[in-house]
Amino acid sequence: MYVPCMVHRYHTSVQPTYRCPCQCRGIAIVDKGAALSVIMATNRRRPRHSNPGLRLSRDSLFELPGIVSSDEAEDLIRGIDNETYRQWSPEGYNRRNRVQRFAPLDRVDAGKSMEDVFGFVFDRIAAAAALPSQKAELKRPSEVVVIEHTPTSCQSRVNTFEQLRRSSPNDSSSYVATLVLLNDCIYHIEKPARREAECWDVAHPVDQYSSKLVMGRNDVVFKTGESLWEWRGSFVGIQPIDDSSNEGSDKNDVDVLAKAWQTKKKLKTFKERCITVTFRFFEETPGQDSTTRLPDEQLEQTGNPPYHLPDLLTVIVTTSPVRSNPSTALLEHTFRTFFNAGEGFLQCPKVVVCDGCRILEEEEKKDDGEESGAGCPPKVTRKYSNIKQNLRNGIASNDQASDYTEFKRRLREICHEADVSSPFVNTSVVELEERHGYGFALRHALRHCVSTPYVCVIQHDRTFMRETPIDEVIQVMQSNPGVKYVGINQKSNLNYFDIFSGKYGRRAAEEFKTMILRPPQLNIGGGIYGPSGTSANGIEYDTEKRRQNVRSQRETYKGTHQFLTQDEWVKSNLHLQVDGRHQLSLSPTIFWYDNTHVASTSHYRDFVFDPQYKMVARGGFVEDKLSPAIVRSCERLGLRDGHAKFGCYILDDHSGVVSDDCVALAALHFCCR
Repeated sequence: MYVPCMVHRYHTSVQPTYRCPCQCRGIAIVDKGAALSVIMATNRRRPRHSNPGLRLSRDSLFELPGIVSSDEAEDLIRGIDNETYRQWSPEGYNRRNRVQRFAPLDRVDAGKSMEDVFGFVFDRIAAAAALPSQKAELKRPSEVVVIEHTPTSCQSRVNTFEQLRRSSPNDSSSYVATLVLLNDCIYHIEKPARREAECWDVAHPVDQYSSKLVMGRNDVVFKTGESLWEWRGSFVGIQPIDDSSNEGSDKNDVDVLAKAWQTKKKLKTFKERCITVTFRFFEETPGQDSTTRLPDEQLEQTGNPPYHLPDLLTVIVTTSPVRSNPSTALLEHTFRTFFNAGEGFLQCPKVVVCDGCRILEEEEKKDDGEESGAGCPPKVTRKYSNIKQNLRNGIASNDQASDYTEFKRRLREICHEADVSSPFVNTSVVELEERHGYGFALRHALRHCVSTPYVCVIQHDRTFMRETPIDEVIQVMQSNPGVKYVGINQKSNLNYFDIFSGKYGRRAAEEFKTMILRPPQLNIGGGIYGPSGTSANGIEYDTEKRRQNVRSQRETYKGTHQFLTQDEWVKSNLHLQVDGRHQLSLSPTIFWYDNTHVASTSHYRDFVFDPQYKMVARGGFVEDKLSPAIVRSCERLGLRDGHAKFGCYILDDHSGVVSDDCVALAALHFCCR
């Protein structure tokens, strides 16, 4: 009778104990009873790492070498790559991976369960990780996650905790065991000063609480206790195997690992990759709520006291030099569309912020090296040569600057003479002497010109194409403080659910679907909104071609997940769709659009423009740096918690027609920018 070694499957005669001849530390143990149990007795060892001063308990972080043989690893890799067990699914935000997930009760594509595919690996991990003093066995994993890591997917600088939800830091039953296949990989770990996702500071002394680890091929890195709870990390690189350098070595040899820490400038190939198989089990704290979302029916009702919209909302319109100056037709057309936002909106205080500009001739002199003495403004390098791009960067010729000055004079005159029937009523003009850019011009208005709790931000070339329920949006934001930004839908985000799903994968899309809000304040009657509403069907188009394009767009929209998700909800809530009522929705977005939107003044002023976060750059747009910050937040905290900090949503009435559009598409025959 023969018993296979569980490492390399060498056959040995029946002995109470027999060491594998391949010197892999595998021991076959034969029970004297009828049943045979074979246990791995692999030695624990401290993972190879780059920091000799690392302070971490061997009982909470250790490596189990040689858990699977080379043949077994090849079998697993073949099945995973060929999608024998489960199809790959893309996951991640800044860091993109292909992922296969398995739950205990799942049946995989080959008709096997998670236990059938990975059970033998976990049995070896459980046997090797156990100490003689530990009587309790490891609980079976609640999830197995297979991830493919490539050089491009390892570029993220976001370090995360293994467990975001709170469990007891002293709980020894929770664990994460990661088996590495194909190549060694490099894992960075650090201990923050506080166990908070928002804490960026590493504990002191820093040189003892930050390091890079080598996770060896066919080995398992096991984390539990303090290492699992207090430390966070991320995969930062892939190390091609060099068996000669570390064979038989258990030491922390920084010189041997030096090549692993070098950053590669070019990623020419995907041949360097590794696959990790992670076994997870977390003991939930009793009474812990697995979700923080309230059902739609529990959202606060419209029990707000009566209010006057102008007391709550200020309209900020940003403008800068354009080729149509000194004509005010562009801004006049934009203001005329304010009637689509309601009577209350027209009465709100309005601020037109006129950004400053730089003179083209002066910039050329600086480029030529003239006027370079002490006290001169810093040299500005022009990246664009055409007029349109120059204006976008706030650079105007002398004639254009003169036209812009005349434009501002005419605008002040229009605002001064406006009566109650004019959309320019209650409008003030703020002129900035220097070039600020859209973001900082908006910041100036928020700090010095706004006293209301909410603002509606509009660029000078954006229009309300049809009726838009700004009043109801303010009611939603009053009732639900978590809604901090509501963007008016435009062509680029009309199908945002589909865009999100295609970019971030099925798992993120399923969570996204549960985050869609349908507040009762946006259940609006009168037959105004929805596919058959007067708001979408009453738009007059300047050309027949544009009419056909919109008609085609509406037909395409009916086949999108954005529409089908809402249609499914409507069919299950028909009692809310009576008397011409239609339920509008707020879809979460992890992109901050600078097009027309309503936002909380305090959120903008105290969070978005907080200097310590540096989320807006001088001369740039808000969305340029803020949107990547939202994505990083979702990667670190998860979609729900990461998005909650920013609270940005898109308003949709599911008609397939945009509410916000560019003036250039509204039959104004001059360049807007």
